[in-house]
Amino acid sequence: MLLSKEVAVYLNLASCKLKQYTSNMLRRNNVGLTPEQFLLIDLLWNQGPMSQQKLADTMQKDKNSITKIVDGLEKKGLIVRERNINDRRSNTLVLTPLAQQMKTDAKEKGIFMLDRILDGISEEELRSFLTTLGKMLQNMEAEYHN
Repeated sequence: MLLSKEVAVYLNLASCKLKQYTSNMLRRNNVGLTPEQFLLIDLLWNQGPMSQQKLADTMQKDKNSITKIVDGLEKKGLIVRERNINDRRSNTLVLTPLAQQMKTDAKEKGIFMLDRILDGISEEELRSFLTTLGKMLQNMEAEYHN
């Protein structure tokens, strides 16, 4: 198999397995969030309130996908939409006290999951991997904008 094709196959497999693994581990650890919900809420824990558009850009998802994730978090009482006073068409997403309350426990469980995935991989290997992934992303972005 061509090396480039093998890379593409492994990236796709890793992406699928990561979603399955995180979904199972979040469920098993009673976090009560999907991987996408966890990622979105983690961004808000780290960066504070932000618009749905900024979240869509950061997560590289379309606005409809973000709306579905936000709807799910809103039903769980973890997030509220506040109308942007400067732009009435825009909502700012704010975490509720319940979401803030679960922050420490959920983050610890998330870090534990990632540590298990990275078990046995040295820091040097991880840095090299991140550099390679970064270059691949740059190449795709450059190609996308051409």
